[in-house]
Amino acid sequence: MKKKLFFMLIILLITLAACSNGEADTSEEDEDELPELPALEVDFDVPEHVEVGETIDLTARVSFDGEPVEDAHEVLFEVWTQGHADDSVEFEGTHQENGTYTASFTFEEEAVYEMYAHTTAEGQHNMPLETVIAGDAEPSEEDAHDEMDHEHHEHGHEESEHDHEDEDE
Repeated sequence: MKKKLFFMLIILLITLAACSNGEADTSEEDEDELPELPALEVDFDVPEHVEVGETIDLTARVSFDGEPVEDAHEVLFEVWTQGHADDSVEFEGTHQENGTYTASFTFEEEAVYEMYAHTTAEGQHNMPLETVIAGDAEPSEEDAHDEMDHEHHEHGHEESEHDHEDEDE
């Protein structure tokens, strides 16, 4: 009886090993056959330097699979001065043509400005980050924006005081 049980256990282990090897080979083949999915591309075009008081168009050129996106769900420009991401302002982009979306912004103070072009289209979200220096401001390594630290919430979502209490703990 023990020999029979031992023999069945060995057959079971061999079968499991053979099955797992077959699955590994199949998954590698599947990975090679998967087509590359197109990504939402956003070319966020702003100058590196501007004069204090200068107004420019923040410009995002949006494309998907090499074609301009004329019907993006959202293009929202978010701007703040370096080190003050909690005091950001948002401007909705206006569609121009050929996948180009713009919003005007005036650089009112000598500062380093950081900005996102939040873009949602084709079921994807892309948010390139750019920096613009107004006047003779010097970027601060200490205050340099880290994308992962910047909080993003659904538009129209109001945070309760309870949400902030949880973050402080």
